[in-house]
Amino acid sequence: MLSTCKGAAADAERGGAAPGAGAQSDGHGRTQSGTERRQGLGVQEWPDGARYEGEFVNGFKHGEGKYTWPNGEYYEGSFYKDYRHGDGLYCWPTGHKFTGKFYLNRKEGYGQQLNVPLSSAQGLYHADQRFGPGVISYPDGREDVGLWLRESLLQLCASVEEGFSLRNLPEYAAYMDPSATTDSLIQVHAEHRLVSFFLDLLSDENFVLPHGIESYSTDGDHLPLPLGRRRELDQHFYGELWEPDVCPHRGYERDPLPKLPLQARMQAHIHKHRSDIQPNSIA
Repeated sequence: MLSTCKGAAADAERGGAAPGAGAQSDGHGRTQSGTERRQGLGVQEWPDGARYEGEFVNGFKHGEGKYTWPNGEYYEGSFYKDYRHGDGLYCWPTGHKFTGKFYLNRKEGYGQQLNVPLSSAQGLYHADQRFGPGVISYPDGREDVGLWLRESLLQLCASVEEGFSLRNLPEYAAYMDPSATTDSLIQVHAEHRLVSFFLDLLSDENFVLPHGIESYSTDGDHLPLPLGRRRELDQHFYGELWEPDVCPHRGYERDPLPKLPLQARMQAHIHKHRSDIQPNSIA
């Protein structure tokens, strides 16, 4: 592995050292050994042709950078401890590209997908899939506008001659009234909160995820998300738009709303990402 970085020495040869002091994840599915961890701007290359150029913190890809896979695909944008996390651009050699937000390597929130030359899509995503309001536009001018679940259009949206407000729609009105938002969100969270007899035991986040877990694994799909880590991830994801949850989720699963009915999950998702959507970006 080739590596250059301002403010840190290149890694020593990889050996059989166990993860721990002097060991770090390289974000490429392997663990590196070395007494110094990369800091600041740098370049890291792998024998298979993969390459990262950008910011490092404690040896992790963290901040702004660009990661290129051997097949020509690349991601350019925000990283969090080796994860694609925050605003970014993902491009394929075919010319397809996705511009939007990522949460632990998955598309999340508002995004735009360009599939050259077939179609373009914009709308809300959840866990890498379309989830909520969105638009697919075709080269001949046709558009499919409505509520989406993965590749399925669940509900078409009809055009209206006069202006309208979400306050006129009962299922969304509560989210538009600041005085009612708190009560509504508390009710939604209360419906899916799981009560467990060992909750007190797991209140110690170091028991759930030991300090420096990223040095051992960056498996965002299966590792638990304790409250403190979720808060840190959300702050990085939302930036200045971050606001604390009215009723923080106390579970450890990645998706806090899996047991809610589809409509309630979609409404909660729309509300959560209401600030992501640019004005007039969805017809």
